[in-house]
Amino acid sequence: MRHKILKMSLAVVLMGSTIMAGAVEVYTWRDKKGVNEYSDAPVQLTPAKTQRFNVRTQVATPLAAPQPSAQAGSDTLTEQQAQLNRKIEEQNKKTDEQNKKIEAQNKKNRESACKTAQMNRKMADSLRTNNRDALIQRYDEDVRLNCN
Repeated sequence: MRHKILKMSLAVVLMGSTIMAGAVEVYTWRDKKGVNEYSDAPVQLTPAKTQRFNVRTQVATPLAAPQPSAQAGSDTLTEQQAQLNRKIEEQNKKTDEQNKKIEAQNKKNRESACKTAQMNRKMADSLRTNNRDALIQRYDEDVRLNCN
């Protein structure tokens, strides 16, 4: 008796909270003992085993047949999620490879900028202009930024 009261109160709370939260779907099914169960997710994440329950009208309707996915044999959400995870892992690997290439190119660019800054600094030592000290200071800063 307590178990039934607990389940009924849980169902009422679930229905009430979904109305307030603006939830669209509540799923219902019968367990092995024949007791109605309510949830915001299909039973065992397989929509074929559940019904959609409209909280406002108190009507349970069967879910539409699952649409065939791009790959045959994927009838459960868990399998679809596993396929999606594999695709994401492949994309992450490609992105990591691209990032490594970019890092290598950036390293080459920094080495080139360092060599240029060092040559400019050496050239500034032999200058005979009024702004020689300003140029030396500027090239020292360039060497500090590009060579460390």
